[in-house]
Amino acid sequence: MTLLLAATVTPLEQICREAGRETAMAKDILGEAGLHFDELNKLRVLDPEVTQQTIELKEECKDFVDKIGQFQKIVGGLIELVDQLAKEAENEKMKVRSACVLSKPWPGILVH
Repeated sequence: MTLLLAATVTPLEQICREAGRETAMAKDILGEAGLHFDELNKLRVLDPEVTQQTIELKEECKDFVDKIGQFQKIVGGLIELVDQLAKEAENEKMKVRSACVLSKPWPGILVH
């Protein structure tokens, strides 16, 4: 005598399966309309992949802005240094000119 055991599905399991299929169909329909659910089941307009790419791009932009800020500080320091050297060079030129003027006799002035 052979006994056959039939797999029985409870009404609750059947309802859960149908609900799962209906949810999947609803997500497909919404996805075709450009609407998506995130990990918290909140309705979103952007595709999750696009959202992830946007987050990554935002982080890359922040890094870029930080690097530009560092670059501006370095260049600012360099400009200040060059300005200071230019002023010192100008001062030295004025000293040399003054020394040259003072070392040459002027016509009409008697030097004893």
